[in-house]
Amino acid sequence: MRRRWGVLRAIGGSPALGILPAIVGILVAAPSARADGPSKSECAAANETAQDLRGTGKLREARQKLAICTADNCPGPIREDCAQRLKELESAVPTIMIEAVDAVGHDLTSVRVVMDGQDLVQQLGGTAIEVDPGEHRFVFDAAGFQRTSETFIVREGEHNRNLRVVLQSAASPPVAGTDGEPQRWLGLGLGGAGVAGLIVGTVFGLVAESTYEHALHDECDGDVNHCSVQGTKDGENAHSQAAVATVGFAAGAALLAVGAAFYFSAPREGGVAVAASLSSGGGGLALRGRW
Repeated sequence: MRRRWGVLRAIGGSPALGILPAIVGILVAAPSARADGPSKSECAAANETAQDLRGTGKLREARQKLAICTADNCPGPIREDCAQRLKELESAVPTIMIEAVDAVGHDLTSVRVVMDGQDLVQQLGGTAIEVDPGEHRFVFDAAGFQRTSETFIVREGEHNRNLRVVLQSAASPPVAGTDGEPQRWLGLGLGGAGVAGLIVGTVFGLVAESTYEHALHDECDGDVNHCSVQGTKDGENAHSQAAVATVGFAAGAALLAVGAAFYFSAPREGGVAVAASLSSGGGGLALRGRW
């Protein structure tokens, strides 16, 4: 113990005491200097990984890697290459603008959006959102509304692409007849009446022609100016029958056309939605569908 104490006293009394703080400072600073930036191998690896990610369309991850190899302590050629690639990516990363509205067109902001199974935003604020290019499946959730999913294709370099989705109220009661079944039955009924009208018109047309030919040849001797009393009466009957045939044809064709329009315009499953909507801006009913 005495010897050790003596050595310490000797060192403390010598010029070496002034060197100790410098040595300690170097030892402490060395790890922090290494922590200030990536190594040369890390710079090269980040550059290569960024190129691979860029090739697979993962532009946002590629940009993060390029941010590593643009550090000041990376070798000059690698740093310059990464900086050039990073500049190109800044304009290549697409951005989208998501717009969610209710059935009557009122804007919705409290909407959670999930993209490809990952949370994208918890609320819509009208700001641009960066995404990778390609096909993405979006799921929209909002309190009081039905969950809705849509698939969009976002293209590289596309900026502020507007993605609009209409959310239907979860509290909307089902509207009778929205499946289109009553309308289709009405269309079939009108179409049947139209076919019946065409049949009546055809029958009366044939009867009118037969009556007229009989009167002309058997009771008028081929000259309408020399008809017997019965021939004149039969001629009048033929004209009446022809009038009925004309009405039957016209009404039948009209009913058939209207019936077809009713039948083919009837909403199918998933084709038409009728919903009520309430919001701070008002309320209303909306009809949406395909024909």
